[in-house]
Amino acid sequence: MEKQQFFKKKDLIIVAVLLIIALALGGFYLLTRDTGAKAQITVNGVKDQVISLSKDGTYHVDNGELPVTLEVKDGAIRFINSKCPDHICEGFGFISQEGDYAVCMPAGVAVTIYK
Repeated sequence: MEKQQFFKKKDLIIVAVLLIIALALGGFYLLTRDTGAKAQITVNGVKDQVISLSKDGTYHVDNGELPVTLEVKDGAIRFINSKCPDHICEGFGFISQEGDYAVCMPAGVAVTIYK
């Protein structure tokens, strides 16, 4: 009695090609999608600006007395320079998740992540 095959060689090749195409499209989507995350910058309780986290760059926030510099890199943001006396805000590091926040109290600058 001959053993019956469920799949023929041609069927397996078609499935493999479709799987490769699906993986390629999924990878392309993941690499090119905009995360949509943004950082709301507030100075002394007043909304100052909104920064997209999808584009790397350096941003200066000048509140008059204690300016701060923010860096956006790889979908995250952080304080990189502040003229405040203690520099605690620089120790927060990168924030990137919705609801994350970092504050420079002496400068009155707050950064909040939202989608």
